Amino acid sequence: MKKYIFILILSVFGLSTANAQYSHRIEGTCGEDVQWSFDGNSLVISNVSKKGLMVKMADYNVGRNVAPWAKQKLSVRSVVIMKGIRNIGSCAFANLQDLQEVRFEGTDVETIGWGAFMNCGRLRNISIPLETKTIETIAFANCVSLPSIIIPDRCRLADQAFVSCTNLKVIDIAPTAIIGHHAFANEVLLNGKPRHALYNGEIRRLPSYVNLGNSAEFGLSKESVDKCTTKEKSNADYDYATSDVDTIIPQGYRMRYDTYALIIGNQNYRFVSDVPYAIHDARVFAEYCKKTLGIPAENIHIAEDATKQMIMEEELEDWISQIPYRDDKKLIVYYAGHGVPDIKNKNKAYILPTDVRGTNPKRGIALDEFYSKLGDLAFRQTSVFLDACFSGVNRNNEGVSEGLRGVEIEAEDATFGNGSVVVFTAAQGNETAQGYPEEGHGLFTYYLLKELQQTEGNVTYGNMSDNIKSNVSLQALQLKMRKKQTPATSCSEKITSVWRDMSF
Repeated sequence: MKKYIFILILSVFGLSTANAQYSHRIEGTCGEDVQWSFDGNSLVISNVSKKGLMVKMADYNVGRNVAPWAKQKLSVRSVVIMKGIRNIGSCAFANLQDLQEVRFEGTDVETIGWGAFMNCGRLRNISIPLETKTIETIAFANCVSLPSIIIPDRCRLADQAFVSCTNLKVIDIAPTAIIGHHAFANEVLLNGKPRHALYNGEIRRLPSYVNLGNSAEFGLSKESVDKCTTKEKSNADYDYATSDVDTIIPQGYRMRYDTYALIIGNQNYRFVSDVPYAIHDARVFAEYCKKTLGIPAENIHIAEDATKQMIMEEELEDWISQIPYRDDKKLIVYYAGHGVPDIKNKNKAYILPTDVRGTNPKRGIALDEFYSKLGDLAFRQTSVFLDACFSGVNRNNEGVSEGLRGVEIEAEDATFGNGSVVVFTAAQGNETAQGYPEEGHGLFTYYLLKELQQTEGNVTYGNMSDNIKSNVSLQALQLKMRKKQTPATSCSEKITSVWRDMSF
């Protein structure tokens, strides 16, 4: 088991809490412009910023730098998070053995830190705020009295976020949530070694990328997932239903050992608006690569919420460029995320990693340099699928660059380097690459997957390009935004006359 286990063992004996009642209020600070107060029962965390800014709690650990209420061994039964608190710090409330409930007076909390409520053995009542975007590793580890939990839309659960919550009976996971490895597993010891026991309770909702084949990755039993996915579902309380392209993935009978795939889903950005469904897009496309196209799992890399370093160094330099005999192999690159124009440089187009601001696209990945890099790798065939546009507007019609909200810019077309590179793009010019909420995918990706599903991957690029263009162009005008979207296909000069006859 992972390294977090020893922390659970080390800290489970906790910091014993005092039973004394206090006749006066105790208070202090727990971060810049963050104040705490304790009345003998409730610990209240308040924003005291005179500028009215959002604030973050300090980070703590279970060693020397413990939280002040833990250090003073206060008997905290209730925690109240007031409005204006953005982050709950690491180990902030770890080992509070008397804690029974957590109340949020607002929906401002975006991050629940590493081990924040670890070993709170009596915690029974907490409702994660709807705006929470991240629940870090072992945030609720060993909360053995927690009976149920609801994970809100677009919230990202890190690995083992709810590990060893042995009395969880009901979980409800919004379809847009992102689940880390073994998020709901229990820890057991077999022959002195830690092993995972899978959650086997009721599941009311699940993201569509969770299925019987991969349920164990998330700490969920096949039985609980099967009951959830087979029962009748109502989509009245969330923004998309499970799509048929997620549940009916044809199984191919040919293995493509000579094909490699780099799949990037950038959904959660640090400085700009998120890209709905991007990680879902990437994960489902990866399933088609494995099952329908027959690409070995070891030949597929998935990068979620990738930074520039992850894309350019870890994937292109450290992995792809090290593949031997590339001139006899094929490469597939898929990207769902933000693209952005640089209006200060002749509207040059850039792929936007998750750690780059939309106002400074030059720190991103220039599209023509990206294509050139792929061409220089000299694979026998390189196929690129971009579910992104470069107009400065995202799938929800929100501006990617501050100051450009709702303004659509036409980035110039990127040029290709050497090599046999064919590129399928979701939109042209100043068009927007839209989302398809009814299917839980980007519009372009949905019809790409649909084409793979209907043809079982046996399709020429020419026919695939024509069908995707026709379907996306028609459906785009039926969506809520009613905006034109026209996919396009382009290629390097050396394959201009042959790309339509190419295939996966």
